[in-house]
Amino acid sequence: MNLMRIPPILRLKLLWVALIIFIFLLGSIAYGFFTAPKANPYTPAGQYAASPYAVPSWASIFYGNLPPDIKVPNDYDLIAAKTASVINYWHLSNFTFNGDAVIIIYNSSYGPKGETNFQKTLYSYGNTGNGSVEIIIEGTNPLNLTLYHDFLYNYLLPRETKFGDYEFYIIQASISAYATNAYYTFNGYVINPSNATFWLFLAGNYLPTNLVTLSTVFKYLGNGGWNYILASSASAGETPWFYTSNIPPNESAVASVIMLQSMFNSTGNYKVEFTINYIPNGPNSKLVVYLSDLYFEFLGSRYGVLGTDNNGASVFAEYSQGGIFDLELAILAGLAIVFIGAVFGLFAGYYGGKLDQILTSFTDFILLLPGLAILIVLITIFQQIFTVFPKDILIIIVLVILSWPPTSRTIRGQVLQVRNMAFVEAAKALGMSNMEIIRKHVLRHVFPIIIAQLIFDIPAVIGIESALDFLGIGILKFPTWGNMLGFSINASLDAPGFAWWWILTPGIALFLLGVSLFYIGEAITRYYGSLVGETH
Repeated sequence: MNLMRIPPILRLKLLWVALIIFIFLLGSIAYGFFTAPKANPYTPAGQYAASPYAVPSWASIFYGNLPPDIKVPNDYDLIAAKTASVINYWHLSNFTFNGDAVIIIYNSSYGPKGETNFQKTLYSYGNTGNGSVEIIIEGTNPLNLTLYHDFLYNYLLPRETKFGDYEFYIIQASISAYATNAYYTFNGYVINPSNATFWLFLAGNYLPTNLVTLSTVFKYLGNGGWNYILASSASAGETPWFYTSNIPPNESAVASVIMLQSMFNSTGNYKVEFTINYIPNGPNSKLVVYLSDLYFEFLGSRYGVLGTDNNGASVFAEYSQGGIFDLELAILAGLAIVFIGAVFGLFAGYYGGKLDQILTSFTDFILLLPGLAILIVLITIFQQIFTVFPKDILIIIVLVILSWPPTSRTIRGQVLQVRNMAFVEAAKALGMSNMEIIRKHVLRHVFPIIIAQLIFDIPAVIGIESALDFLGIGILKFPTWGNMLGFSINASLDAPGFAWWWILTPGIALFLLGVSLFYIGEAITRYYGSLVGETH
């Protein structure tokens, strides 16, 4: 004896395959929502999770031991000086040397604020608020203070891989200083295993006379206030190294590649250094320096589940954010399409006669319009007229205007079958009004078909919206699967490996979504369509 009767629709194997595919898509989107960077990948704040065109981490088995992102430090509290252990991390301590006293204090109540030149990306940290290392230097003799930390590079070198030209590194710091009868410079370096030193930035309250050739890259720091400093091999021409490395003029255009390959020319231990050069200039000389956001990152060529795009943005973040956006837009548009189509179909099919002729004629007229062409024209016009409306709202409105007729025809056909059945005639004989019959009997029997139409409309809307984005007239400032496909194809010819991970992700997602929802809707239509008029 069967204790539980399985509904016949759940016995359809194709339905289960479609459900598994659909659930997998939803699960992957949800996983990306919780794990991938939250910032919009099409803005600087969401870019440079790794180097441009970084392959998915799992795909590095095809390319060798590609370097991942290397972060020094790799903990936010240490980067932003939110913990006193930042002092030990950079190997600082109190000491006295040649009559000068150096005092190191962790200051939890003062930190980077108001750094106007700071731009947020996934590799940059600035304006992080309270928390800094306070360094007090007093004395009448010059003194150099060095902060340093080592890291291991044990991967393919940039010159050994076709992704190396896109790799780069950054070094940054937030600094506030107060000098009394004293000059100082603040410098950033990286030292490789061959003991070659690469001078990455120069800042301070004066430029030494022996360094006048570096005046174009010198960053002046006034007394007080926070200053953000960033240097990168991607902008090698803005580093002191560029002017001290004797690069031939004909190679200056590729200085970034030369700098990267010269620094990372072997595996082994590297050292990141920040140096304060204290130069007293009179009695009672004193320098107080506050440091925070001390950070170095090598942006590697393998990253995450789906790699990066041409701006180093996470493709997985684009996929998940685009999937959520596409589904939200499609569900809203689909509900509106089904509502309008259901109203037209119910009234046309139930009442028949002249009302049916009028509604059907209007429906056929909309169907005869060249959909995509009219869609493009209307969106272009609406964008010029309704400038205050977001583009996604305009797309939904135009899609609804042009997409309800097929739903209306389908529901009308089902209502034509239902209205002539015995239970409808019985309801009329009992004196029920037409609206009561439609609401209590007709709608009940065609409701599964309405749900199926909604399921059909969701991938249709996403497909049309994706086509608009692909053509460059839809959503462009926020990820969608359509503009992901368009951007990736445009960039693929110049990308290593044709950026296959970037192209395939939205393409496969659109295909699987369309197939899964089609077969779910088809299963509902076949099953409930065969039961119209029956009690179930």
